[in-house]
Amino acid sequence: MKRETIQSAFLIALIIGAGYLFFRMLAPFLSPIMWAIVLVILFQPIHRRMSRRVRNVDVAALLSCLLVLAVVIVPATLIVMGLIGELIATYRLIEERFASGAWAFRLEPGRNRILERSLSWLTQYADLSELNLHAFILNNLQRLSGYLAARSAEVVKQFSSFVFNTGLAIFTTYFLFRDGPALMVRLKRAIPLPESEAEEVFKRMQEMIQATLYGGIAVALAQGALGGIAFWIVGLPSPLIWGAVMFFFSFLPVVGAAIIWAPAAIVLIAQGSFGKGLFVLLWGALVISTVDNIIRPWVIGGRTRLPMLLIFFSVLGGVKLFGFIGVVMGPVVLSVALTLVEIFRRKLTPARISEAAAASPS
Repeated sequence: MKRETIQSAFLIALIIGAGYLFFRMLAPFLSPIMWAIVLVILFQPIHRRMSRRVRNVDVAALLSCLLVLAVVIVPATLIVMGLIGELIATYRLIEERFASGAWAFRLEPGRNRILERSLSWLTQYADLSELNLHAFILNNLQRLSGYLAARSAEVVKQFSSFVFNTGLAIFTTYFLFRDGPALMVRLKRAIPLPESEAEEVFKRMQEMIQATLYGGIAVALAQGALGGIAFWIVGLPSPLIWGAVMFFFSFLPVVGAAIIWAPAAIVLIAQGSFGKGLFVLLWGALVISTVDNIIRPWVIGGRTRLPMLLIFFSVLGGVKLFGFIGVVMGPVVLSVALTLVEIFRRKLTPARISEAAAASPS
């Protein structure tokens, strides 16, 4: 074996080993790093304009970070805190109403036609003679109360982790705004691909991130607004807060905003407000959910030219692997993989033509 071959193999092994150790060091911080990348790409057009007006790169990066804080992070934190308060208040209200018997009459026979018909249909397949819905619901609410009390320490720990990760994300965002162009040049040179192909990979990544973000934001704005309007029409409390909550949940695949409006419809029907509950249910199923099917394929599919089925499963897999940020990173990984396959196919095609020409009889 040639000495050069041994040296190359040894160098490759060292690169793989160093890369693995580097990844292990970054693994605990991947989530804030990926959030920082997403925020930088989202605010990059604004940062470019700011950099043209503010000549100092440090000041421009700092102003862009402050803008990210004011537009994204602070409102998101306030909404999450408001949501937690609303959930606690709603939970206590439901427990108090059931414990005092104020809502118990809604579960009595003849008081709720929908519930009575549902139980009548279920009795055809199961014995419900000993079922006591009031006691069942109250017992489960008490169990939930005990579970939440036991998990209070975990909640405090998670909040501390959230604050720490948010600080890391802002810190990373600042340096990406400031040193992003130079870092991109070094990354492109480090990739063992021709400059044009490395540029193609990064361009596809940026297109996918932008398409996913813009499509997700457009869908979330529409679903949050429509959900808040529905809650306001039926007289549910805090429609603005619940509309904002649906905005965030709209980014989740499969469940989306339905995780908010569907339970609200069920609670209204259980209370005896059948018309309001049916309205929220139909509004959510026919209007809110339909918006997703119209806007998202139009924005994402039109920009990236990828099949929606692949995008759908990449979002599911991304959420499972990366957490909430997987909504963006899943499609990005898909886009990079398909781009690399396309580059490999282009490199392989001339070789196949040459082989076919050599094998053909002259």
